Amino acid sequence: MGFFGSLFGTETKIEKKKEVSDEIDISEAVAAHVSWKLRLQKCLDGTSEEKLDADVVCRDDQCKLGKWIHGSALKHFDGLQAFLDLREDHATFHQLAGQIVRHAQVNEHAYAHALMEGDYKHVSHRVVMALTELNEELVG
Repeated sequence: MGFFGSLFGTETKIEKKKEVSDEIDISEAVAAHVSWKLRLQKCLDGTSEEKLDADVVCRDDQCKLGKWIHGSALKHFDGLQAFLDLREDHATFHQLAGQIVRHAQVNEHAYAHALMEGDYKHVSHRVVMALTELNEELVG
């Protein structure tokens, strides 16, 4: 039995999948997180056309996924380890992205690049994998 089946039982499984799907498009959230690497790389290269504010980037409750994680997702998943892990990894993702922006803006490009290729890359992968697994449950 899948994640939602074991969580909600078979009778409400379809209803809960629909409710979650109405709240957030998981595929869109994955795409948004994948796009951050390019956004940060452009910031590092000095080719970005957007002005990233590290004080906003570091907050995990400002993006669409973060608003969902801190909002309506709680009624579905609060207390579940998989959700708690996603929430923690998503917060770490944004903290690291904010650090990369800060270091890039003060010309500490080597350190920012090391963060991107190390901790950021690892936690970004974890967020995308968790979202992909959640999406497979929703559409599967």
